[in-house]
Amino acid sequence: MNFGLFDWVEHSERLAPAQVFEHKLELAEAADQAGFHAYLLAEHQGTPLSINASPALLLSAMIQRTRRLRLGALTFCLPWHDPYRFYNEVCMLDQLSGGRLELGVGRGVSPLESLIFGLEDVEASRRRYRETLDFFFAACASRVVKYRGHDVELYNKPVQKPYPPLWFPSSNRDSIEYTARHGYHTAIISSHAEARARFAQYREIWSEHRQDAGRHNAHVCSPFLARAQHLVIGDDERQAIQAGVEAYETWKSHMHHLTRKHGRPDVLPLDPFAERSVQRLIAGTPASVAAQLKAVIEESGMNYLLCVFSFGGLPPRTALRSLELFAAEVRPRL
Repeated sequence: MNFGLFDWVEHSERLAPAQVFEHKLELAEAADQAGFHAYLLAEHQGTPLSINASPALLLSAMIQRTRRLRLGALTFCLPWHDPYRFYNEVCMLDQLSGGRLELGVGRGVSPLESLIFGLEDVEASRRRYRETLDFFFAACASRVVKYRGHDVELYNKPVQKPYPPLWFPSSNRDSIEYTARHGYHTAIISSHAEARARFAQYREIWSEHRQDAGRHNAHVCSPFLARAQHLVIGDDERQAIQAGVEAYETWKSHMHHLTRKHGRPDVLPLDPFAERSVQRLIAGTPASVAAQLKAVIEESGMNYLLCVFSFGGLPPRTALRSLELFAAEVRPRL
């Protein structure tokens, strides 16, 4: 098992954006000192679910506050990025971090957010995604690249060769074959039981294609199959559960903000404790949380746990305490 952090970087009713960002930097420092593998950030637009509209900016600040922790976006939504600028930002982040960048690439889960960038349908989004990713691969492999009819000289490259490890998360079962065939690290958005079936499918396809030429993530020998998990850990079971449920409800309202604003049905079943929920909550004392996590790991078949310590309206001190207790008392039990 590997352990990392995932964060939407949500809007707060209590904290100014500067305070939210500072809290995330403190979490990154604590995760670095505690020996977590990576801290991965979401990218969303026009929603209280995230004020991290430019992940590279927050990641560059985290780089300066950490030494070993790997850092990245899960994901950079490629249709929203200019291909040339995206390539250069990835190179800068990998150089600034000394080769600690994890690179999530995706289309963006919300069509409503894509409208901000003039993408009116799924096909336009897919086309822009493919163009940006193809340009990135070509630029990493060359010193001169053709862009908008011009030969552009490139004086920056990633530290990691041929580029940082690639992630491709998904809530779409049809994307598993693409993800597994190319060996992407992935995070599945589904119930635990459904995740287990998809991870089994991934492992089978990955094994069949692991020697294929042209695989995008061929430089990664063992893929991460991840699940994000909301966690609140405290010294008092009842208080931890109460704080977790309150924060979960705020996070849930952020998740459904755009669909409800536009009068569309909620697409994700979200409940803190229901088996069918695609994102459950685990809260309690270290011993209680460790026991619940063992069951979740077995149920889902994951090999990478993305801990969500900071979500909804959870106070920063509560999130930091959860991280501290996880590292000291939960992780050793796992």
